[in-house]
Amino acid sequence: MSEKEKVALRYDRWTRFYDLIDNFPLISRPQRGWKEAAVYALELQGHERVLDIGTGSGQILTWIAPCLTDGMVIGTDISHGMVKIARERIERKGLKERTHAVYDDIEHSSFPDDHFDRIIATFTFTTIPDPIKAAKECARLLKPDGSMIILDTGKPRGKYAWPLFVPMMLSAKLFGRTHMDRDIRELLEKRFEVNTCANNFLGMVYLLKCTSL
Repeated sequence: MSEKEKVALRYDRWTRFYDLIDNFPLISRPQRGWKEAAVYALELQGHERVLDIGTGSGQILTWIAPCLTDGMVIGTDISHGMVKIARERIERKGLKERTHAVYDDIEHSSFPDDHFDRIIATFTFTTIPDPIKAAKECARLLKPDGSMIILDTGKPRGKYAWPLFVPMMLSAKLFGRTHMDRDIRELLEKRFEVNTCANNFLGMVYLLKCTSL
């Protein structure tokens, strides 16, 4: 079984519990704030076509959709189970007109060139098996005047955060196949101009805005 298949299987197995874990009291409050800041950083005017990579259960989709008047938001995931849950959430919220959830592999996306005005990825690039391929595809999919917002985790800047970071990193790899030690900014800078919007949680959670070179 490939690494990608293992990641997809993990999320397929978590479909019933994903939102419970994501909304765990000690995690949900700061995480929600970081995600809301990421959506705000998209600077939506209402007409944009937006891509949410690794949409999971579709929470971000339901936040973006009300910001669009004649645009559209599409959430993608490699987990068929997660796509099903996201579609159910869209249906439940009555957002089908401007919101879609589909299966798509961001390492080999089925969407055409220059298709999206905005791309957002929240805690996705540290989980994607090949983030370099994903960054290349994002550069292809994004319109020349578009922008991409990345919310993710990484190595802390200060030495005092390392005693907290190391056990988190190891547990994330073991249980979540998530690589918190990846330097996502460095690999993105090969294809985008990257600016830091915010550093949170002792620098272990960052918000990046990426524009075409």
